[in-house]
Amino acid sequence: MRRYSQWRRGLVVVAATAAVSCSGTQPELLALADNVGSPTDDPTITVLDNEFGPDELVVRAGAEVTWDWQGESAHDVVGPDFESPLQTTGTFTHTFEETGTYTFVCSPHGGMTGTVHVVP
Repeated sequence: MRRYSQWRRGLVVVAATAAVSCSGTQPELLALADNVGSPTDDPTITVLDNEFGPDELVVRAGAEVTWDWQGESAHDVVGPDFESPLQTTGTFTHTFEETGTYTFVCSPHGGMTGTVHVVP
């Protein structure tokens, strides 16, 4: 009986690991949606404790987006071709040259995600 419980516990651990690794927290570049709205004049995203504000931004190709840390916890910003250091203060910038939809995450807090839509 004990051997069966250890085997079952191992199976649960493997299944949980697979579920986390497939949960979609990897940043990616997607095709641009048809109607994403108008580009902003202020491409700044605030990094707060466990959220980005705003969590969705529309900018023109060539725009520089700035993430500004204002929370107390350490966060980073990881996208398909950019990554900030883990930090609690300061800023990080990235220039989006190509049109598309870019998702980004905070790697320590996988549920903390955002999107930048880059329009022509």
